[in-house]
Amino acid sequence: MATISAAGIGSGLDVSGILEQIVEAERAPTENRLNIKEANLQAELSAFGIIKGAVSSFQSSLSKLKSASLFNSTDVNVSDASVLSAISTSIAQPGNYSVEVKSIAQSHTLASIALDDLEDVIGTGTLNFSFGTTVYDPGTEFDPLDLTLPNPDDDTYTSFTKNTERSDESVVIDNTNNTITGIRDAINDADIGVNASIIDDGSGFRLLITSELQGEDNSLEISVVDSDSDNVDAAGLSLLAFNSGATNVEQTQAAQDAKITVNGLTVTRENNNVTGAIPGVTLNINKLTDVGSPVQVTITSENVSEAKTNISNFVNSFNEMASTINGLTAFGGENGTNGVLLGDTTARNILQQTRRELGGLIDNGGSFNSLSSIGITTSRDGTLSLDTDLLNSALVDDFDSVAQLFYANANPSDNEVLFQSSSDATQEGDYQVSISSLATQGKFSADARSGPFMIGATNDSFSFQIDGVSTGIISITQADYTSPAELVNLAQEIENRINAVSALQAAGINVAVEYTAGKFEISSSTYGEESTVKIVSPNTDLGFVASATSTAGTDVVGTIGGQAATGSGQTLTGSGAASGLVLEITGDSTGNRGSVTFSRGLASKLDSLFNQFQAKDGQLSAKTESLADQIDSIAGERVDLLERVAEIEARFRRQFSSLDVLINQLNSTSTFLQQQLDALPGVTFNQN
Repeated sequence: MATISAAGIGSGLDVSGILEQIVEAERAPTENRLNIKEANLQAELSAFGIIKGAVSSFQSSLSKLKSASLFNSTDVNVSDASVLSAISTSIAQPGNYSVEVKSIAQSHTLASIALDDLEDVIGTGTLNFSFGTTVYDPGTEFDPLDLTLPNPDDDTYTSFTKNTERSDESVVIDNTNNTITGIRDAINDADIGVNASIIDDGSGFRLLITSELQGEDNSLEISVVDSDSDNVDAAGLSLLAFNSGATNVEQTQAAQDAKITVNGLTVTRENNNVTGAIPGVTLNINKLTDVGSPVQVTITSENVSEAKTNISNFVNSFNEMASTINGLTAFGGENGTNGVLLGDTTARNILQQTRRELGGLIDNGGSFNSLSSIGITTSRDGTLSLDTDLLNSALVDDFDSVAQLFYANANPSDNEVLFQSSSDATQEGDYQVSISSLATQGKFSADARSGPFMIGATNDSFSFQIDGVSTGIISITQADYTSPAELVNLAQEIENRINAVSALQAAGINVAVEYTAGKFEISSSTYGEESTVKIVSPNTDLGFVASATSTAGTDVVGTIGGQAATGSGQTLTGSGAASGLVLEITGDSTGNRGSVTFSRGLASKLDSLFNQFQAKDGQLSAKTESLADQIDSIAGERVDLLERVAEIEARFRRQFSSLDVLINQLNSTSTFLQQQLDALPGVTFNQN
């Protein structure tokens, strides 16, 4: 009898090979389907990443078109750039200014005597630094050939007036840092607004101590607590003293304010970056002007060249975005291949909604209210074409109308109602403006003093707090003010002195001072309840006393579009449909102040639209999240497939194991029968 045989264990069957083929037949179709699905989803996700980049790039091109402050840029030209440079902002007004640089701001610098070695010990103790205004005459260099000249020891330290805006600082010098090098490092490491350095002037090493800030009010007073108990002698740490008791260091550079004249008006600043002198312009001083040769500063607005560039960038960026989306959604595109996003509604909607906005009309009240009116038209392929000649002509003819085609803008019928800003929530429409009460300024009315004013050393100073900012101690010229003209000049000097305070300049605050009806009146330039003028350090002779009248300002009160608006100073912010609409209310009339027509402008509308596209719940975000979720779900399907295939393999393995046992039993039985038959006498079988 023939034996059942195969290459394998027990039964002889190739169970592993058979199972592999069964499992592969079960796994392969599903795995291939998942691979194709994942590849398609990854391609779509990548395509939307490309669209997001194109959308972001186009939205960036809107940034210089969507607001008045960016669109209405200004140019500033300086006739001699070696004297000063200038930078303007959108609030700068056109004009011509004659500027002379009278002095350049400097930092106070003091130098020690020359030492032979960097490791020479100076002394120990404490260096105390104060900041303020120093009145000091260093004397004239001694010339042994001309004995009529004074000796440098004849220097005169007249006074020091502390800057109340800056605190005193100190540096401890001990045995670890008592050399010229150690003292330099200790001062610098303390970070107290003082810089120290070492200079070899040929006679030895000198320690230079310099105020970090420029300006007269930032000079240094150095007092010493010397470990040898003598704080003013020229030995030990007191070698570095500079105060009314000892001037043991040499003043190599006096503290000095920058001083310029703008159209004849003197302006001083602590540093060489002069802001506020010309509103919206920063002047950077480089050197003094030649005598009688002022620099001309010319400010122009309506920058046609820059506007053309920004509008051209807008057109090019849209075309790049449109080309990107069209390529990704194309049917039979390049090489006859369909785009990855063929038929995708999200990509198609982005382009359709953008084109819908581009084709709309803007109610800007001007002669140019559509893209086609300024030379921008749509080509057959959906991209934009720009006629630069027509655009240039439109900008020259009516710059404001072209500008307002792009940015959100409001046109008030009352010239003394000024549009400031809007938000994405502001709806287009006409809004009536009604004012219940106007904003007022904070004011200080001094006690009446008829004069004359005899200003001397005991009554030449005072200080105020303007809008919560301290002026510090202010000193005026010591003189007799008797005539009406002199009293007017005194009021002007008080105004100039207050407005020169750096803390006020930094906060954008200034005051107006008048002498009227026998008393000084000081008014803050700001409006609203935060506008205040309060006396801090009185001056009785001028009527600057605590009992004088100090009145805080008030905010404007009114409605926009019939809805109560929020007042802050002179600005009203609307609510309801006018939410986010900010108007500045000037003039002196209350009641009905006309209407305001608000239009969003193309760039503003598109910016809001693209913010919606890219918002957390927007179309782009929703689509990419959906694709990412589907890709994540494929991983779960793969796990399910592995589990199902493992179950199938286990089931067939059990079945084959049973079959293996059965075949093994049958083979054993066959072998037994063959043996029995072979044992029968006279019985033979052909086993071939």
